Amino acid sequence: MMSPAKRATLISLGVLLLTQAGATVAQTPYPSKPVRLVVPYPAGTSPDIVARLWGEKFTKATGQAVVVENKAGASTIIGTQAVMSAPADGYTLLWTVNNTFSINPYVFKKLPYSIDDFVPVSQILSVPFVLFVSSDSSIRSLADLIREAKAKPGKLAYASGGVGTGLHAAMARMLNMAGADMLHVPYKDSFVTDVIAQRIDVAFDASTGAIPNLKGGKIRALAVTSSKRIPQLPDVPSISEAYPGYTGDSWHGVFAPKGTPTEVVDLLAKQSQQIVASPDFQAALQSYALTPVGSSREAFKKFIADDSKAWAKVIRDNRIAVD
Repeated sequence: MMSPAKRATLISLGVLLLTQAGATVAQTPYPSKPVRLVVPYPAGTSPDIVARLWGEKFTKATGQAVVVENKAGASTIIGTQAVMSAPADGYTLLWTVNNTFSINPYVFKKLPYSIDDFVPVSQILSVPFVLFVSSDSSIRSLADLIREAKAKPGKLAYASGGVGTGLHAAMARMLNMAGADMLHVPYKDSFVTDVIAQRIDVAFDASTGAIPNLKGGKIRALAVTSSKRIPQLPDVPSISEAYPGYTGDSWHGVFAPKGTPTEVVDLLAKQSQQIVASPDFQAALQSYALTPVGSSREAFKKFIADDSKAWAKVIRDNRIAVD
């Protein structure tokens, strides 16, 4: 029979080994395996392209691969819900745009997620929208557009990527401030060719898509949604020059599921800020006419709260809703 003293010694040794094993697990540095980055947009779109650029920089800094997974559909709801349901360990992250948390909560009567299900990590960039018409259009300026819209209420048509999308909300905000009215034509697919062919009078498009068409001579830019002119289009005025206080940019940001360890979120935020601050990443963003941000966790959280409040008013004022 084992003596009480020997039994006590073995128990103590077992406790020590378990404690050391637990400490080893707890001290495992993050990341220690590939990171899954869910993008709720198709491959080749602006969010996908920039997410992959971020992933390349993250891999270079940490030695761990970033696997981008495109889960498009339902106004980013499908991809967002997938991340919400994932383990909160820092190995599944969401890369998304303003629709997910600043617009969808006010457009949809029911959502399977909320901002409280996530931890904002960092705002990576902002996305200017370009207001454009066909290069063959008689409308040559924002003033021309608003003048004609007021002269023919509800007769001019504008396109967007769907009811309640950022493009729709940005136009609604501009028309509210201008006191004008136009017909909204939501599209499920690309609408740019119909604007070029003048089947639709005007639309907003992200700078990443609009600038190549501008260079190709297919469209004419009337204005941009950013608070000031963007370097890539110095001769195109900001809408705020005509309507002070107007902003309509979208943005990209990184989010983690609620419950992700604070130290992991802090590391992700620090890495994101370093990535955005790097000259080659900034140059890549600027080549797409995107504005680098790289915010802290706290700044991003406040930004989302303010952004949501502003878009909620636009959604309510224009009765924009999806069942």
